[in-house]
Amino acid sequence: MEKYLITGGRGYIGSVLTRRLSRSGSHVVVVDNGLVGGPQLDLPRVSYIDGDVRDAGSWETALDGVDAVVHLAAIVGDAACEVDTNTAWEVNYLGTIRVAEACRRAGVRTLVHASSCSDYGVTADAEVDVWSPMAPQSVYAESKMRSEHHLLSLPRHALTPRLLRFAAVHGLSPRMRFDLAVNVMTANAVAHGGVTVHGGTQRHPFLHVEDAAAAVQLILQDDRAAPSIYNCGSGEENYRIHTIGELIAEEIAGVRLDIRKEQQDSFNYRVNFDPIGWELGFTPSHRVVDTVRDIRDAMRKGRFTDFGSPRYSNHLTAAAQREAPVSV
Repeated sequence: MEKYLITGGRGYIGSVLTRRLSRSGSHVVVVDNGLVGGPQLDLPRVSYIDGDVRDAGSWETALDGVDAVVHLAAIVGDAACEVDTNTAWEVNYLGTIRVAEACRRAGVRTLVHASSCSDYGVTADAEVDVWSPMAPQSVYAESKMRSEHHLLSLPRHALTPRLLRFAAVHGLSPRMRFDLAVNVMTANAVAHGGVTVHGGTQRHPFLHVEDAAAAVQLILQDDRAAPSIYNCGSGEENYRIHTIGELIAEEIAGVRLDIRKEQQDSFNYRVNFDPIGWELGFTPSHRVVDTVRDIRDAMRKGRFTDFGSPRYSNHLTAAAQREAPVSV
């Protein structure tokens, strides 16, 4: 029976992954400092350790008997990293180095690392693949890129990094986030009857949080002992932002759509996701419209009435707790 250690396992993706691995029969050790307030799920074969990725001494003994480590813990998002850029670098970059060093000392060969398609920056309508030049536009993206470089520079006999560059995530999670585009746009549409789009023509690829966790499961089951990099998402889920607004307006009756063309953000990229499908058999099973419907229905049943609370935002959490990492 497999045993995995997940850093940031109480976070947005981490809590979903922990639940999926437990249901598949695996043992899971979650290392998380609890900053984001994600739940400790009452699941079989799951244990929790209060630990920080910058201090492996607080959790390193838990690596005994572990088959692979999934490294999700980070300060996630541009705004959250800008709260304290020094801490962002310490957690996202130095923390990754500390996790890799601990794996090497414990003899754990496989490290699955959560990276981001935001590494590509601005590519306009050109499609990028994993070998395309990177142009990070933020501390968050640059810290992820530098972490990748470090992991790929390690001797192959010491550690096998498996890198997943996630598209922009969305969907319901035990540790819910409303600082993500699809989630917050939908919540505002339900609560306030309107959805605001900044710019609109820029492209973003999107990925449901359940599919992100499913991709991690696939890579954990893959027995090829070689470093790898995958863009994780779907070409069918690569939208212009105004299309997301239009989709939400179609699903929630009476919603006003406000497109502010003069306030376009700095990210615009179209990504090729074919290799993860060819090599790992990854096929996403959820779409953006599923999240819109799920959040709409949940809010109509009385959930998330406080979706503006800091507990749903990595940025606001980081602002309140400047010295600790926010789990992905």
